[in-house]
Amino acid sequence: MITPRLAALLGSSLLALCGCASSSQPSEAAPASALDVTTINGQAPPGRLLPLQDVTTMLDTTVADGNRLVVTQGTRKAGTRVAIHTHMYGGHTCVLSGVVTDFVDGREPMTWPAGTCYYMPPKTLMSVANLGTVDAQLMDTFTLPPGAPTITIREPGWPS
Repeated sequence: MITPRLAALLGSSLLALCGCASSSQPSEAAPASALDVTTINGQAPPGRLLPLQDVTTMLDTTVADGNRLVVTQGTRKAGTRVAIHTHMYGGHTCVLSGVVTDFVDGREPMTWPAGTCYYMPPKTLMSVANLGTVDAQLMDTFTLPPGAPTITIREPGWPS
């Protein structure tokens, strides 16, 4: 059983445990509510649209401060990407196997191999693609208010 104290410690310790990278402030130019976004930095991200596959919720609990801590794991299939989206409260992803490329508004694309993590700034347009030939295993972590979504898709054509 995971106690609220353990969940709070786990949330603050995940960055340290996986050696996660952090980045600077979120882009101020990202639209807060547009649902018809098709490009990031003037270009459509490469890859076929496909939701994360084989998703498992590893932890979904309320921590001591009343926020929700959500940790999921899933597979980003080779040649696919998530639709352009935002995270209202940010989060981070750890790459457990494979390699992914992160496309973030206002930044150059970054490649993240197994054993690395990256920060997903709040309210910033982004997409992540697996441009390789091998599936990638990812672990996502979010701390957010109860009832808030972990992701908001902004790109049309996203499979339901």
